[in-house]
Parts: sequence; structure tokens; C-alpha cells
Amino acid sequence: MKKKSVNLITAVGVLVVLSGAYVGVKAYVAKQEAADTESAEEENPEIISIASADVKSIKFVIDKKEVTFEKDGDSWVKSDETGFPVDQDKIDTLVSSLNSIKAERTLENVEDASEYELDQPENTITVTTEDGETTVIQLGMENDSTSQEYIDLNKDSSTVYVVSNSTFSSFEGTLYDFAKSGVFPTVDSSTVSKISVDGKDSSYVVEKDENNFWNITGDGETEKADSAKATSLASTLSSVAYASYVNYNCAEDELSQYGLDKPYAEITVDYQEEVEKESTDDENEAENGDGEGSEASGDENQADENADSETDGSESLDEDADSETDGNESSDEDADSETDGNESLDEDVDVADTEDSEPETEMVDRELVIQVGDQSSDGGRYVRVNDSNEIYTISEDSLDTFLGKTNADFWDLTVSYLSANNLDTLDVNYGGEDYIVNVSRETSEDENVETSNNETEDEDTTDSTSSDVADGNDVEGNAADDNTSSGDLTGEDTENTDDSSSTASTTSSTSVTLSYTLNGKDLDSTTFTTFYNKLINMTAQKRLTDEFKSNTDPEMTVKFTDIDGNEMEVEYYSYDTNYYAAVINKKVYLVNKMTVKELFQAFESVTGEKEENEKAETTDPETNASTDNAETETTEASEDAEE
Repeated sequence: MKKKSVNLITAVGVLVVLSGAYVGVKAYVAKQEAADTESAEEENPEIISIASADVKSIKFVIDKKEVTFEKDGDSWVKSDETGFPVDQDKIDTLVSSLNSIKAERTLENVEDASEYELDQPENTITVTTEDGETTVIQLGMENDSTSQEYIDLNKDSSTVYVVSNSTFSSFEGTLYDFAKSGVFPTVDSSTVSKISVDGKDSSYVVEKDENNFWNITGDGETEKADSAKATSLASTLSSVAYASYVNYNCAEDELSQYGLDKPYAEITVDYQEEVEKESTDDENEAENGDGEGSEASGDENQADENADSETDGSESLDEDADSETDGNESSDEDADSETDGNESLDEDVDVADTEDSEPETEMVDRELVIQVGDQSSDGGRYVRVNDSNEIYTISEDSLDTFLGKTNADFWDLTVSYLSANNLDTLDVNYGGEDYIVNVSRETSEDENVETSNNETEDEDTTDSTSSDVADGNDVEGNAADDNTSSGDLTGEDTENTDDSSSTASTTSSTSVTLSYTLNGKDLDSTTFTTFYNKLINMTAQKRLTDEFKSNTDPEMTVKFTDIDGNEMEVEYYSYDTNYYAAVINKKVYLVNKMTVKELFQAFESVTGEKEENEKAETTDPETNASTDNAETETTEASEDAEE
């Protein structure tokens, strides 16, 4: 027992010693950390500490000139040019960078300031606070290997401080790096109707017609434009942006220094913009007056109803005590009803107010004019927009989308398109033979009756495929199937509808069926439309601008005549090993040779020539057998003769 007590006392003693050691170590560590922090603060002392709210003005060198920005109320202005569009955020960033600057090293007793280029500083920053105190910071040499910069304070070069070379980076740049730049006008490409480019190298106009198709005008000629290319040109406007700000108030006599007195090119865009529609105060007052009158009228009617209700309640009191109780309960219900009615009226007014608060909009015509000048040092060109006094630059990549183009760059390369819906006759000369395809149309009207549940009740419904071409560049569908859905409703159905007291609406649809004949004989619709689709969707790789002459006759000539009597003729000539020349209206399209060959084969299917050729190549099995025997006998006779 005594031995156990000794061991316990020994354990307690060890624990006390360890606890004391722990406390001592912890105190030492805390003291050491405090010492290290104090040492670090001594090694990196704070040399500049200016509160942003205290700064009255700040002056530094921009483009080798001293520029001063000073506070005017809550805004920064350029002291010698108050109209200059100062970028408030940019100057605030400059000032906040002076809140706390620490030195990474301090060099004392410096005898030669030129060692650190502080005799001719790169920049001098002068900060003046509201109380008139001034701090001058001279920026000297940068040490690229250590990413550090040498500075002195208040022109005392005997002490030089070493700071990170990013400390004063926000003070670098040109004057217009400290200006609030404008934004290039926003243009919704879907509303663009015309783009005109008038340049020294080329001029052209891309414009939508009354049918919303793009046309290209150049060299005095107008023709259909490639829809994808024209749309892409308009879409480019949404991505155009200013590259740099050059001059916020350029005078007319200063335009020449940017090449804008005689622009290199001028781009004009006609488009529309959605704006809020203006409404007259009289209309608003009239609407408000009507609303108040209606509300007052509603209150009067409600009051009359309540008065009647009270009278009925009194009569009920005179007749019977039990009825009196019922009458009072009824009055309470009327009061509740009156309250609910007022709440409902208030809700209606709130809804009306919400609807009135939504502004009406309308589309207005706009014009964007971009004058393009000389090339700038940033790899773009100087521009002036809508006769503004502001000069910017735009990258040449953005401008090249519009400049240096010709009308040929926007030509539509579809050779000959006419929807089968508008075709009357097709005259074809192929292989020296003349063929004529006539189109017949059969029109029928069908009536559909829609019940009140928007369901069509039909006993006999004929389903067919509707095919209509909305755009000249669309692929033509099967013209023989150009019918719309139709349905018939019998008299019995109509009677049932009336007996059920439901409301029915009658609609009619027109379906057109196309059929074809070749030289007076019926022609399979599918065979013809297969050929016709290849014909009207023929697309060239390019167009010839030089005169084209051929020493041979065309391999195929096709003349379209539409339902209005207009004619269009295209001739296909063999051009070289790669192309056929398709000539139409003196325009020469070069089309892939294999594509034209497929067209010829499709027409041979129309005439039946392809099937005849295939039959001629395929001989009768008995003929083959006799021919083989004859060849065998001839071979054996020859061998005997040789022996």
C-alpha cells in the first residue's frame, strides 16, 4: 500500500513538471512569433499611407506631360480640361493604390541618385490632400531580374526605397486610358435592311427587297444575293467594338490627321430599333377618369344593394323574433359580401395599374454611318460614327468583313430556280431531241367543322402531305403531293352537333394536285420531281466574269415558263475535265461535272432512255447460251486448223 502511494506521488510530480514545461514552451513560441512579426515590420515598413477620402488632387506624367486630376464634389475632373470624359473608376483605383505601400528594402545614405535613375525619374506623382499636405513620389529604375522598382519620397534621394514594380503600374498608359470610352452602337442584325459600302477599292450595296430577299448591287447591276453571305455580313455588326479611344472632341480641321477628312471608306447601315412608344397625357387622364367613375359607380350600386338588404332585415324583425335573428345573420353576410366586393374591385384596379405600367414599344428606322480613315498604330483604323466628334479605332479584322469586297463576293450561285408550284411548261432539248413537259393543276376545296372542344368530327378524312416552298433557296418537295389536309362532315354530323347545343366553326382548305405529261403522255410524278429537284437546286462553285464561247452545241437546253408566262433558259456546255458551264442570261456558272452528269441521268429516267439502254445491255439467257456455243465451236475449229 505504501509503495502504491509513492508511485502516485511520483506520477503527480511528473505531470506538474510537464505542465510547467508546456506553459513555458507556449510562452516562448508566442514571444518568438511576436518578435518575428516585429522584425518583419521593421524589414518592410509602411512608407506611404494616404486615405482615399483625404485626396484632393493627384498629378503625374502621361505622354511626357504632367496631368492633374482633382476632385469636384464627388467626381474627378481633368483640371485644365473639365470636359474631358474622366474614367472615375480608373482614378479611384489610382488613389486607392496609395492607401498602404510598404518597402521591400530601404537603402540609406545614398550619395548618387543617378545609380537608381532618380536624377531623371520615369514619373513623378504628386498627391495633395484636403488639408493641403503634399506627398511627392519619384519613380526611378526598374530591376527586371528582381521585379522591383526604386523610388524616393518628397525628392529626398538620400533614402531610396525598393518596392514591387507592380505597385505603380496603374499610373501607366496614354491619356485616353484614363478616359471613359463610348460603346459602339448596338444593332439587331435581324432588323438590318440595307448595307452600303463606298470605298476607294470597291463599292457595293446589299439590300432586302419587298419579299425580304437579299439583292446585291455593284457596277450598276442588281441581282439576287446569296442569303447566307448577306445574313453573315449583317450579323457581323453585332460583334463590332471599339479598340481604343483617340479623341473625345475632334474639330473639323483635325480630321485630316486621322485620314477622316477624305475617308478611306464609308459604311452605311439601315436598320430598326425598338423604342418606348410615347403616349399623350390626355389619354392617360381619360383612362384614369373612366376608372374612377367606374369605381364610384360600383360603390353606389353596392350601397344600394346593402340598403335594400337592411330593409329586408327590418321587415323580418317585425314578423318573428326567430326571423329577426335570421335577418341579422343575413345582414352580416351582406356586409361580408360588400367587403369581398370591394376587395375584388381593388384587385381589378391593381391588375389594370400593372397593365398600364408596361410601356408600349414601336420600331423606328435608324441609320448607322461609319467613316473609316487611316491605319492606326494599334493595328486598326481610325473611325468616326454618325458624325460624332469622338474618334476611335476598330480592328482591321472587323472592318475587313465589309471592306475589300465586291459584288461578286455576294453572288447567289444557284443556277436556275423555279418552284414546281409556279411552273407551267418545261421545254428540254437533250441528245438532239426536243421534249416538253406540261403541268396540270386540279384544285379542290374541303370543309372541316371544329367543335367547341376544338376537335374535328369527320366520318371520312383524307390525309395528304402539304408542300409549299417559302424561300427560293429551299429544296423543292414532291410537287405531286402538294395537297393540304382535308375532311368532310356529313349532314348527320351537323345535326348531332346542333342537338348537343355546342358551338361549331366551319373552315375550308384548298388543296392543289399537280400532274405532268411528257410530249402529251402521262408522266410519273416521282420520276419527274426527282429530275426537277436536281435541276432547280443546281449550285455552281463559281462564276466566270470573262466572256464565254463554245465551239460545240449545248448538251442540254432547258426553258422554264411559269404560270405568268415569264421565261428562263439555261444551257449546259462541257467546259473542262472538272466543270460544266451553265449559261443563263449571259451569266456563266461553273458546275461540278459529276453533278451535271447525275442531272442528265435523271432526265434519261424521265424519257425512258435510261431503261432502254439498260435493256439493250442485258441480253436473253438463251441468246447468251447459243452465242457461247458458237464461240466454242469457232475456237475448236481454229485449233484443228493450226494442227
